Amino acid sequence: MNASKPVLIATDGSSHSHGVLPHAALLAQALEAPLILVQVTDGPEADAERARTGAAYAVQRLGAEAEVVIEAREADERTADALLRVAGRLDAAVLAMDSRGHGALRHALHGSVALDVLKTANLPLLVSGPNLEPAGREATAYRVVATSDGSAASEALLRELGALSEAIEVTLLRVHEHEPGGMDDEAAVQKCREELETARRLLPESMKVEIVVREIPRGAGVDTAIIEEAQELGAHAIAMSTHGHSARRHVVLGSVALTLLGRSPFPLLLARAV
Repeated sequence: MNASKPVLIATDGSSHSHGVLPHAALLAQALEAPLILVQVTDGPEADAERARTGAAYAVQRLGAEAEVVIEAREADERTADALLRVAGRLDAAVLAMDSRGHGALRHALHGSVALDVLKTANLPLLVSGPNLEPAGREATAYRVVATSDGSAASEALLRELGALSEAIEVTLLRVHEHEPGGMDDEAAVQKCREELETARRLLPESMKVEIVVREIPRGAGVDTAIIEEAQELGAHAIAMSTHGHSARRHVVLGSVALTLLGRSPFPLLLARAV
């Protein structure tokens, strides 16, 4: 359990970027971790002071204890690289940020900073999209719905979740689309359950984990099924893996994850497959 490692929240000073702040605060509480608000500036003292004042006000409105770090960008350094530099220096457990995504229609992230962070991050990211809803009330446990397809990428996600904290409750979810005719559906669903049981071994034995195979008609929408499951369970976040890199910038996340980022009322907890 990385209780001493902080949860970082990246902000550019806008109210939009502060939307993920209460969600990150709930995660920090679950991890028993300090909360740090980070803003990157271009260096002038006046800019740094304005940024510090704005960040402090955002923290005050949240009503939670959080440190404010104003970081000057180094020469020719991208904002994403500066954020990851700070995350490395502070040995952060999670970096939270808003994506400013447009969603499924364009299948693209509007904000290059979020995309650049996702491409190279070596720590989990808590990312909010344009349809993020307000954070729920404090709960006795932080619940994550983690999608698992048995791939190496989803295994990387589960290892990251297991390393965060055994106090997190995880629902391992596989969405099964019925084949036309449905003759082999029973066997297919059983195979899904068996693969999820195998994936469960990647998480600490003491962690509370449940396994769910959600069955849907083909074409009904995997993203919709994931969101509905998270809503029914009262989840705090949806966890998915990313591809880590791509020849095309806008397919870094994969189609389901990118569509979810555009539609989900929950933040996505993303882990990059190395």
